[in-house]
Amino acid sequence: MKDEARFGRRLAGLLSERNRQLDPALRDALAAARRQAVTAARERHAGVFRPHLGRSWWPALKPAMAAALVLVVLFGGDYVNTLRTQAMQGEVETALLADDLPIDAYLDQGFRAWLLADSSASRS
Repeated sequence: MKDEARFGRRLAGLLSERNRQLDPALRDALAAARRQAVTAARERHAGVFRPHLGRSWWPALKPAMAAALVLVVLFGGDYVNTLRTQAMQGEVETALLADDLPIDAYLDQGFRAWLLADSSASRS
């Protein structure tokens, strides 16, 4: 940090030395431009440090509203997906209970092998 301060002081000294060598009219024009730039910068940054008097609270609320919207969409999608999965499971269970075969037949590996062999034979 000391090196930066030393560099800044040295640079300011060199600029001041070169400033003395300039034409007085050019020096006055540069000083006026510097004052104008400083005034414009102060006006531009004055609103940043002032409290939000008379300003709308909506711009400050936009990021929070966007995050809330994303969360609603995510949770809503999850809810709809859960309902759809439960409906499909309900249809499968209803079909199993309404079928003529007992549920144990679906659990029997021999029956599964017979179904696979039968379906492959019917395709040929």
